[in-house]
This record gives sequence, C-alpha cells and structure tokens, in this order.
Amino acid sequence: MSDGSGSTWIYYVDESYDSEKFCLVALGLRASSWRQCFEVVRSYRSGLKVSDGVLLRTEIHARDFTRGRGSLGPSMVTKWRRSRIFLELLELVASLPDSHLLCVALDSAGRRDPQLDAWDRLLNRLNRLAEGRNRQENSLRRRLIKGLGEQGDAVAMREVERRLLPYSAQAVLIADQGHETEIVRLRRKLSVYNPVPSKFGSWGGATTKNIPLTHFVEDPLFRDSAHSYLVQLADCAAFALLKRETHPTPQIKKYGLHRAFDAHLAGICVRQANSKDSLGIVRR
Repeated sequence: MSDGSGSTWIYYVDESYDSEKFCLVALGLRASSWRQCFEVVRSYRSGLKVSDGVLLRTEIHARDFTRGRGSLGPSMVTKWRRSRIFLELLELVASLPDSHLLCVALDSAGRRDPQLDAWDRLLNRLNRLAEGRNRQENSLRRRLIKGLGEQGDAVAMREVERRLLPYSAQAVLIADQGHETEIVRLRRKLSVYNPVPSKFGSWGGATTKNIPLTHFVEDPLFRDSAHSYLVQLADCAAFALLKRETHPTPQIKKYGLHRAFDAHLAGICVRQANSKDSLGIVRR
C-alpha cells in the first residue's frame, strides 16, 4: 500500500449504527492524491446534477437518502434510482486513487459506549497500519541505498540517505461532527496510555503493553458532513457496512443493499486490520 510517494494519509471517518451494531469506517486517501480524488468526486456530483437534478449543495446522508427522505433538488428521484445512485457512490469510493477502507463493526449490546469503543479500535488499527508502512518503506529504502552505494561515491550516498531516510507515515483524521469532546479526549489519552493486549496471550508475562498512539497529526478535525463530499462518502461506506452486518429489512433486500458492501468495497478493505476476518473488519 505504500509506494514511498507520500507519507501523510487523510482519513475521512463516519459511523452508522442501530440497536444491533455500531459500524465505523475510515476512508483513507494519500494526501498527495487528495486534489485528484476531490476532482473525481466533484465531477461525479456535477454529472448527477445533470442526470437526476441532485443539487451540488445537497447532502447525501445514506440512511435518509436510501429511504427516500429529503429533497435532492427540483426533480423527484425515485427510491429505486436513489438505491442505484447509492451503489454508484460506493463504486466511486473504490475508484478513488490510493483509496482504502478500515472498518469496525461492533455488537452494541453490553457496551456502555459503542461509539468510543469503535473509535478506540479504529485509532489503534490506524496507528498499527502506519507502523507497518514505516517498516515496509524504510526497509525498501535501505535496500535501494545499499544498491546505489555500490555505484556512487560516499558523499553522494550520504546526501541520498539524508533525503530518503527516515520515512514516517502520519494520519490526519477528518470526521463528521458529533461527540467531539469525547473523541478528542480518547485520542489524547491513548497517545499517552494505551494498554494493548497481545494476540498471543501475553507480553512476556504481562497481559497488556502500553503502545501509545504516535502517528496522528493533531486531534481529529470535525466537519459538518453537509459541507464535505468525502465525509458523505465515508457515511455511505459505513451504511453499506451496517446493512452487511445486520438482518436486512424487506426494503433493503428489495434494492440489494445488504450485498452492496461486498460487491463494491471488498477490494479496498485493509485486510491486515483483522487477520481473522475475510475483509479485515474489526469486531472486538
């Protein structure tokens, strides 16, 4: 996933939930590709205005959108057409340059605060993903420098090394508004004290190890989703995940939305986030 052309990643985060499941999704884009991604999305929205009368300023909130709620513009858009637009939006997510999804789907029952639990899992997996990028990229750079050193002079190679090493992956989080204080407090706490259990049962005898979050630029930034096409896309992905994870209603079945996540987004899921799940969805 890391080709060395950029170390900063932007994650657009949104949630979708019901009484059964709480789903949280982070749509990751390389910062150096952001402009290209935004232009792709804006071009699609411009085309949607021409084809269906959906105004550029209209917020597409997946839950209400697929239920037929809310005005989209001067033209009436049927529920069937809305469901097709929703699928097109998922295809759009998967088509964005360098895009990937990190997904959390937790059972809501028995949790005091499923939202904060989901954010805890998300932050830890994103931090771990950045660590993996660092190991992969810096190992590759060292091999390249070693190979070049056999052909160049020492002064030149020191300059190359200074410019190429180290690589440090960093993440910027942009999330929909809501519970900002609690989420920021959680991120700051985990940046100091973050007890992580070992997947092997223990850390040299200890049940947990403190692994502070170190790969985030500042606190999450919160935006009104009505003013961010990319947060709206994260919302669509989260809703598709929720419909995958819960028992579908007759309407969801009618439009095939319970199959939408696998059909359109499976290919960009970060599978290493959970090796026990076929799509890497974090569940505990």
